[in-house]
Amino acid sequence: MEFSAAGFLARITLAIYPIAIVLIISGRTNSYGFAGVVSGCYVLGGAVGNPVAAVLVDKLGQHRVLPWFLIGHLLSTAAFGALITVHAPLWTLVAPAVLMGITMLNIGALVRARWSYIWPGEAPERSTGYSIESTLDEVIFVLGPLVATVLAIHTHPLVTLGLALLVISIGTMWLAALRSTEPPVRIRVAGERHEFALRFRGMSLITGCMVFMGAVFGSVEVTMIAFCGQYGQRASAGWVIASFAAGSAVSALVYGGRHWRSSLLRRFTVSAVLFGLMPLLLFAATSVGVLALIAGVIGLGIAPTLIGAFSLVDSIVPANSLTEGLTWIGTGLSVGYGLGAAVVGGIADEHGARLAFSVPAGCALASAAFAMLLAARLRRVVADAPAVPVS
Repeated sequence: MEFSAAGFLARITLAIYPIAIVLIISGRTNSYGFAGVVSGCYVLGGAVGNPVAAVLVDKLGQHRVLPWFLIGHLLSTAAFGALITVHAPLWTLVAPAVLMGITMLNIGALVRARWSYIWPGEAPERSTGYSIESTLDEVIFVLGPLVATVLAIHTHPLVTLGLALLVISIGTMWLAALRSTEPPVRIRVAGERHEFALRFRGMSLITGCMVFMGAVFGSVEVTMIAFCGQYGQRASAGWVIASFAAGSAVSALVYGGRHWRSSLLRRFTVSAVLFGLMPLLLFAATSVGVLALIAGVIGLGIAPTLIGAFSLVDSIVPANSLTEGLTWIGTGLSVGYGLGAAVVGGIADEHGARLAFSVPAGCALASAAFAMLLAARLRRVVADAPAVPVS
């Protein structure tokens, strides 16, 4: 599908910005603490902007919202690059980093909403579409860290930021131009109020699960960079993080290509619990090579959990709030990523990467706990149950 290709380009920067920010700032300061804070501020900005943008998209349509957020993103990223270039005080980087995140739309949710629109109901193509998007997400997180590492270490910061802006501009405008697959805006009758996605049963628990899952991503990326640095192999951080995403890409292909007989909720819970246990393997890392292998194994648990989460939201939230509902997954991941990245950098600086691995390990266990609470909350409700707001 053409919209899937456009969405791929528009969101590839998701995997470039966080690691590029850490590498650019840590290269200047020799500290991962503040670098993690700035990277976390960028991602937390997305947690603020994404729900607002999603509501606007549901009310106005994708083609009306995308260009304006792109303009805001171009301006804030340009400001961030200018401050880096003139060696401005580090604290001045926080505000443009937050604005970069606020104006970075959750393109994955917009693309998945299009899959839901063209394949309504229980069409198996919709699940296949979600699996395709999860695979593309992992391809992004394989390529992005590699590109960011090479550029951030060997070129001027403006090269990294400029490439990111070029790619996101092409993808965003291409997606906005594809009107035939864009979900139509539902005209509300007078007096009808908007049903916010979080009011639907199970949505808050899914979001909580995603917060801790995102904290795993944010903390493990910063800690892997610190681990490689402590072993004198800072330039290897990109392919170590890419191994994390590569494992997820493999599981996305396997998961999406199989017909499952078990219920959606059961599959989500099992995959979330397995993912919750896998980061304990990080404590077995004795070299950069072993860490890359462990990262690949942990990555196997990512895609099935995320695919299950998107599918559950699709079954819980009605079509007129679907973009917002899907966006809460990204928002939860962003909140967790930002907090995890901000907290773990200081631990890695003071106590080393090995102790810092306790952060992603603990967050993964918390994510699994939320998944089990969700299973108990929904009481094995089938995926086609009618969406009912929680009063």
